[in-house]
Amino acid sequence: MNGLKCPVCNNTSDFKKKYNLIHSVYQCSHCKLELCPDATFNTNFTSGLDEQERKKALEKLRRENFRLIADAIRRLNPGAAGMEVGCGYGWFLETCKEYNLQCAGIEPETRFNDNYLAGGFNVRNGFYPDIINENEKYDFIIFNDVLEHIPDIEETMESNNNVLHDKGLLVINLPVQEGLFYFFSKISYRLGYTDLLNRMWQFNFHSPHLYYFRKKNIPMLGVRHGFSLIESFPLNTINFSDISKRIKQDKNQNTVKYLISLIGSVFLYPFTKFFPDTYCFIFRKN
Repeated sequence: MNGLKCPVCNNTSDFKKKYNLIHSVYQCSHCKLELCPDATFNTNFTSGLDEQERKKALEKLRRENFRLIADAIRRLNPGAAGMEVGCGYGWFLETCKEYNLQCAGIEPETRFNDNYLAGGFNVRNGFYPDIINENEKYDFIIFNDVLEHIPDIEETMESNNNVLHDKGLLVINLPVQEGLFYFFSKISYRLGYTDLLNRMWQFNFHSPHLYYFRKKNIPMLGVRHGFSLIESFPLNTINFSDISKRIKQDKNQNTVKYLISLIGSVFLYPFTKFFPDTYCFIFRKN
């Protein structure tokens, strides 16, 4: 497809169409990054996402993963002051407070503002990096399931380098192609059932995936923008008790699709420890 550029390896000419979904997904033939140039963020924040089910499904899992990440940041840079891009419900900000880390935030949606105010958190509404001031500096910057939704990764990575102090930490956690649920969704796609892969790309939600990275893509991206990978580790994919809530996030699905997703998820759950869908990468600015 003309006009595409891979943000990982800078390829501009060698792409192939990978999936025909709600939006077309292409693959870089060089580094195997998957990208969707047609999906866009819905600035009205309306979609097929059931926010109440989403909150119930994710809170326990995210808090567990955030403790792992906050512990790593504290070990690598005790007393660090950082910024989270896309703070959502504020769970990571709360975790930082538990771990004696200072963390401000940026969040485009205003519906969480009362939570931030009640928690005493410094959060601005807007999009990164447009909202960043010229002289802002941090010890760490973190993207919790956010980088894969940002259109201009090149600009984002350049800004990361600018806003971090020397030897500052860049923390990225996101879903990866090697994950078990993503693999199962691709198998289903080849069998003619596209709903699972559409769901993995979140094409029915107001903030769809624009990219699906391989594990090797993130270190490549960091190195190209002046960072050195110092740690990476898997995160928990899903809690068994929350599988049903996780599936019910999509309020547009019918009973049959719900049951197919539920049965498949329960079957795959024991294997997620061996093939996790989510990884955390921690870089240090060179």
